[in-house]
Amino acid sequence: MKKFLLSAGIGLASGVITFFLSVAFLCFVLLAIRAASHTTPDMTLAYKAAAPVAILGAVCGFTITLIRAGRSRAGEVSEFSALLVPEFHGE
Repeated sequence: MKKFLLSAGIGLASGVITFFLSVAFLCFVLLAIRAASHTTPDMTLAYKAAAPVAILGAVCGFTITLIRAGRSRAGEVSEFSALLVPEFHGE
């Protein structure tokens, strides 16, 4: 259950981050289109296009974290912790 909640939290955070990053990127694209064509594009298009991107980012973040948490076995020292504390490997 702990791994699932951790994965859900990371999925939610990655969804929020990808939403705001995609809104910012699409606003810049729409402003560039506005500068090139001298017309005012619909700026709500950024939010409409960012919602599916955020859902995809959340699903990917959740899935990757859940798979990585499931692969790590109890009692096994990960590569990251071995780099931080070298005495785990007897070095």
